[in-house]
Amino acid sequence: TASRGMTDTIGYEEASSINPNVTNSLIENSVHQYAWYREKDDYGGATVTQVNNICCLGYEDIYGHKYDMMDGVDLPNDTGNSGKWRIWMPDGSTRLVKGSVSSGIWITAVAHGKYMDVIPVGSVSGSSSTNYCDIYYISTASSRVVYRGHSSAYPYGGVSMSYAYNDSSDANTSIGSRLAFRGRLVKASSAVAFKAISEVA
Repeated sequence: TASRGMTDTIGYEEASSINPNVTNSLIENSVHQYAWYREKDDYGGATVTQVNNICCLGYEDIYGHKYDMMDGVDLPNDTGNSGKWRIWMPDGSTRLVKGSVSSGIWITAVAHGKYMDVIPVGSVSGSSSTNYCDIYYISTASSRVVYRGHSSAYPYGGVSMSYAYNDSSDANTSIGSRLAFRGRLVKASSAVAFKAISEVA
């Protein structure tokens, strides 16, 4: 979706109203496999282009297609910290936020606070059509990492879905990560100059 910048994709219903011949491919008999871009043809008429990834608010695959492994957060689950999310701040300090220790529940409440955390709390379970409509999986074994979103287009895998069940040795093609940058981007003058760059926290 990078070639189209911040443009959002549209869903099957809207795409089929423009072109009734778009592909009606369903996953799990309920979720459409593709997304579409609304575009204009050579005469200014509406047309659609099918793509394999959704784009929403500039985020590619914000839900579905890949788990996002989160950087700067884990669940140490050491003595006295079961279910607490450890979050590294930009200044290098850490903070702990107590989350739920109930696994497989539909999220009904999250910890927000001044940093806008979206961490599942409590033990009451909702459903696929109430509250946050996403599921939280957690293991209280030591050193768990956090995945967001989901690897497939399941109804429980939306933007608040959290998966903190595995440690960092887990590897799977359904797990990815997003690159994010803080600060000013500067184009290197050459490959040699790029290789000479040192990381600045």
